[in-house]
Amino acid sequence: MRTGWLVQARHHVPALVAGLVVPWTVLAAVLPATVPYLLFIEVATVGTFVAGALTVADRATGITAALAVSPVRPASLVAARIVPLWMLTVLAAVPVLLAARVAGILVSLVVIALTALLLLAAGVGMAARRRTVMGFLTVAPWPLAPLLAVPLAVAAGLFTGPAWYAVPTTGTLALLRGVASYPAWQLLGYLAVWTAAAIAYAVHAIAGPDPHRTRPTRRRPVARGRPSYPRADLANITREAIIAPIAASPLLLGLVLRYALPPLAGWAERVHGLDLSGYLPVITLLAVVVHVPVIAGMIGALIILDDRDDGALHAIRVSPLGVGRYLGYRLTLVTGLAAAGLAVAAPLSGQVPASAWGACLLAIPLAPTFTLAALAVAGNRVDGVTTVKALGVPSHAPLAAWWLPGAAGWTFAPLPTYWILRAWDGPHPAVIASGTICTGLWILLLAPRALRRLAR
Repeated sequence: MRTGWLVQARHHVPALVAGLVVPWTVLAAVLPATVPYLLFIEVATVGTFVAGALTVADRATGITAALAVSPVRPASLVAARIVPLWMLTVLAAVPVLLAARVAGILVSLVVIALTALLLLAAGVGMAARRRTVMGFLTVAPWPLAPLLAVPLAVAAGLFTGPAWYAVPTTGTLALLRGVASYPAWQLLGYLAVWTAAAIAYAVHAIAGPDPHRTRPTRRRPVARGRPSYPRADLANITREAIIAPIAASPLLLGLVLRYALPPLAGWAERVHGLDLSGYLPVITLLAVVVHVPVIAGMIGALIILDDRDDGALHAIRVSPLGVGRYLGYRLTLVTGLAAAGLAVAAPLSGQVPASAWGACLLAIPLAPTFTLAALAVAGNRVDGVTTVKALGVPSHAPLAAWWLPGAAGWTFAPLPTYWILRAWDGPHPAVIASGTICTGLWILLLAPRALRRLAR
């Protein structure tokens, strides 16, 4: 257990959680009605992908294989990976609950503890069979998405009836909201059963053989002539099944905003008396215009860090391609991915007016900027997961300027997202120019540092 704490401290995981607790607590104090969703979506899930990244790193570096032939039992390995993150998650929930003055804080803590344990164990189990962090991140959403989406749909009134409580996290959100249809002890017992099953799955996955080491490989003829890095890259992407979720995500975002946002707005007004019509631009900026390039930038950074940890960059450094061209190639792909994603999601959502094309234009270079910012800080794939989580705060925080009067909003002007927000009402030349200069300066500042770290 002590080793687990030391590993996570080395990757700055406690610092990440402590840093995120601050905005979470502020939001809970300002908007107490959002606390159940904040606890469910952010707090309970904060360690899931970190646990997965640490598990992938252990298997990729041979630590898991070495421990498999040692006296250490698989259950102890899973406990060392999960328990420190689980304790951080529970501790992070305390100030959020206190800030919102939630009644029944003990029940809420038990709910968060069981839910976090379920998600952490599921993350470790899925990551135990993956070769790269990106491979894990493209598999994880499929089983995790129902655990998060179904309870939210039930809360919004999109799904009705007791059958949806078969998803264990439906009871989690219902208990946090204080509107559960069943006694707390029944829902918590059901959640505990699923948590135990997830832990058993994680132990089984850790104890199992590495499929990438045992799977026989076919010898392929070596192509003559100059090697094509994009062709090899496409083969890697196809092998890791990255294409499907990446290609589908803008489409899904657009569909969700088009068909789920109206009933969600109606539910918010009916249940909480909250009129969301004045918040629709901010919701759209958050869910589509900013989110799509941020996700593209995150993907680019994690793929590069996977290449670094797998040793691919060692070969690139001495090849004609070089690290500089390699990084330029990756940034070009990231930029194209962001542009294509916005071209699909923005019109499909039905919430982005034609006058907001300037905001979408300024959002595209946010993707390579995010990639460079992550590479300038992170030194490996595990650091990358924690870094992209932390960078989400400055990437989205400028949207708060929507509510800030006068000069107060200008405090976010040094961040590119601020100018995306200001361009929402129309492509004003001064705003477009200022946003372009702001993003360009960040790229010029971050690119040399990212190159130096990759060249080491």
